Amino acid sequence: MLGIGLKDLHFNIIYLEEKGYVELSKPLEGSIFVGARITPKGVDLVEDECEFNVHFPVQSSAGPIPNDILDRFEALENETGEISDLGNESKELIIEELKQIHHELMKAEPSYSEIKKNIDRVKERNIDTWQKLIEIIKEPSVTKVLSDAAKKELGI
Repeated sequence: MLGIGLKDLHFNIIYLEEKGYVELSKPLEGSIFVGARITPKGVDLVEDECEFNVHFPVQSSAGPIPNDILDRFEALENETGEISDLGNESKELIIEELKQIHHELMKAEPSYSEIKKNIDRVKERNIDTWQKLIEIIKEPSVTKVLSDAAKKELGI
């Protein structure tokens, strides 16, 4: 059903178990496992799409973030300034968070923790803007940069 071989399945499921994302039901003898159950840690990871994409990025040969994606950040900043049901202070705070994410992504060595903090602040202030931001963050070149930054910060 998964479209992968048994060897790859075993390798990946053992990795997920070691990371605490799943618990395996193991037989007394024979195969490596007979069933798997997602853990609360695994559920949390799956529900946080940004975090999931950092830990398990789409494989891409992407290099630096393309200009069209950076342009989408600017467009989102401008669009946020036009939201009529937000107060000026809220707009300014959200735009500043977006600019900080944009700026951090342009660095040679961006900080994952700083970007994640800004993403979370956008989510707290305006869910619609956050959803549009997540669509940009899901781009393979961005998730690759975030994944590399997170790995570096974790010493992986």
